[in-house]
Amino acid sequence: MELYRTINNVSCRLVNWGNPFSSDGCDVILCITGNPGIIDFYYEFCSALHQSTELPLCLIGQAGHEIIPNETHIELKGNEHLFDLQGQIEHKLYLINHFIDKRSKLHLVGHSIGAWLILECIQKHPSIKDRIVSINLLFPTIQQMAVTKNGRYVNNVLRKLKSLIIAFLVVLNMLPSSILHFFASIYLKLNDLPFQYAERVLKYINPNIIRKVLFLAFCEMDQVTKLNTQAISKIENLVNIIYGENDGWVPLNYIEEWKLLLPTVNMTKVPIAHEFVLKSSEKVAEMVSNYIKTKSQVNLFST
Repeated sequence: MELYRTINNVSCRLVNWGNPFSSDGCDVILCITGNPGIIDFYYEFCSALHQSTELPLCLIGQAGHEIIPNETHIELKGNEHLFDLQGQIEHKLYLINHFIDKRSKLHLVGHSIGAWLILECIQKHPSIKDRIVSINLLFPTIQQMAVTKNGRYVNNVLRKLKSLIIAFLVVLNMLPSSILHFFASIYLKLNDLPFQYAERVLKYINPNIIRKVLFLAFCEMDQVTKLNTQAISKIENLVNIIYGENDGWVPLNYIEEWKLLLPTVNMTKVPIAHEFVLKSSEKVAEMVSNYIKTKSQVNLFST
């Protein structure tokens, strides 16, 4: 079920499977996207995860990364505090504290920067830990993003060309819808992606959205530096990390460091791209589901 709510002063689109807002105390899965935080690409992953676990699930993107019908667009300028990393943390905490059924235990799932946001939420609001049963960090960007292969590209290319990119998108949006769909179909064909993704792809060319996407990306480059070992140490027995063999955001030397610092954390290497939701949603959902079921059984026997 798709619905709209105002969360931390930002209108937000959510997708729920079951009723995570009133679940009669049943465990709830909360899935946080990466950046861009457009939730459409996570439908297949969350649908498979809900079907396998049979648990209520709430999917949330990043504040400001969705077009909200009949809503006045909130400009980035003057509202940076709503859309930077701190704003995104407050956005997720507000959802947990004001919408998710307070009787429910939580299974947190974060992809890319969504994983970092989970750790920061736990750091800033330690009482959440008492509700957490499992945490799945998927291809997590939780350390030194700026010095990775993709981070250098963001800083050295995208940051310098930001104004040009926005200007190009403004011009591109002047073209007829039929031409935009034609360009999208070519992109999908070249990347061996389903043609039904066309509408999702076209959301990425909205200049108002991309301003916030880039703004958040630059915040990530500047602020995601040291690994938050303090937060992880509080919940390491609950954490499952899935990482790729060749991830431009999460190099393998980071993983080796994590294994030394966090020997009790479950970590699994997979031959899957960082953008797993494009081609590997079902496979990753199965892995996450298995971990959730395992931790749920442990929690059941311990209570």
